[in-house]
Order: sequence, then C-alpha cells, then structure tokens
Amino acid sequence: MNLLKMTKRAFGLCLSVVLLLGCGKEEYPAVDLFTWKAKVDVTAKANLTVNIENGAGASGGEGSAKVIDNDFNSKFLINPYQSNFYMQLSFPSPQQVASYTLTSGGDAPGRDPKDWKFSGSMDGTTWVDLDTRAGETFSGRNLTKTYSFKNLVLYNHYRISISAVSSGSLFQLSEWRLIEVPAEQQ
Repeated sequence: MNLLKMTKRAFGLCLSVVLLLGCGKEEYPAVDLFTWKAKVDVTAKANLTVNIENGAGASGGEGSAKVIDNDFNSKFLINPYQSNFYMQLSFPSPQQVASYTLTSGGDAPGRDPKDWKFSGSMDGTTWVDLDTRAGETFSGRNLTKTYSFKNLVLYNHYRISISAVSSGSLFQLSEWRLIEVPAEQQ
C-alpha cells in the first residue's frame, strides 16, 4: 500500500513538472484571422470633376453628380457631347483601382459611351493609360458592365475620357464606379 501511495505521488509530481514546463507544446505559426481581402467600391471617397457639365450644373436634374450617386434611375446628360469629354475622380489619398463599372442610361442607346480611355495619375497632370475600349455597346437600359485590368499602382486621380458615343450629339450615363481590387484577384 505504501508503494502505491509513493507511486501516485511520484506520478503526480512528474505530471505537475510536465504541465509547468509546457508538456511538449507544439508551436504553430501566428495567423491573422482577417487576411482575406475583397473588392471594394471606393467611388464615395473621391471628388468628381468633369470638363463639360450639364446645362443645369453639377447638382441639376441630370448634372454630373448623378453619375456617382449610386442610383441607377438617375443619369448624367450632356448636350452637346464633345469628343474631348472626360470625368475625373480625385482621392485625398492614393487608391489602387483595377476595375470600374459603367451603367447605361435609362433611354436612347445612341447616347451611350462607345470609345474611351481610362487613366490614372499621381499629380493630375501626367496620365498613365490603364484601359482602352473601342466599339463598346450596351445591350439594355440601366445595364451595368464591369471592366477589369491589372494595376498595382496607387493613384490619386482616375479619369475616363470618352472619345465617342454610339450615335448622335448627346451623352448619358447612369453610374460610374471605381473598384479597388487586391493584387491576388487581378
């Protein structure tokens, strides 16, 4: 009986020592639980400017503010359209944009953008072409199309220069959105 008590005490003492010393604990690398990155619409962070405005002004019924109001039922319209027309979004801090969307207006498909160039700039003066499109069409009204490209550079300014519309002398667009895309998703 004495031997059994001594064995239990020895085992208890050994177990205590092992627990205090870590009992052969395996080391696992530290993992950040929030490493997943998503595509993010960054349009709301920016200030919009255009070189040709609607006759009623930016806040008018079809003024430029409508193109970034996140409402597909409103639109930006200019009359007359000119082939040097552009819209620009400027950010207070650089953004890494690798995708954008355009949503056609609710009427008259001839007013849709057809040819354009999407560019980025650090200073608003020197521009780098990121995406160029020609002969684009929208198969429906208030239709959103996404355009993606590779871009790992963070720019303060993004511009879309629309050099042609489908037909006629007017331009319309319901929405223009800029999307930040993580490098691993490009």
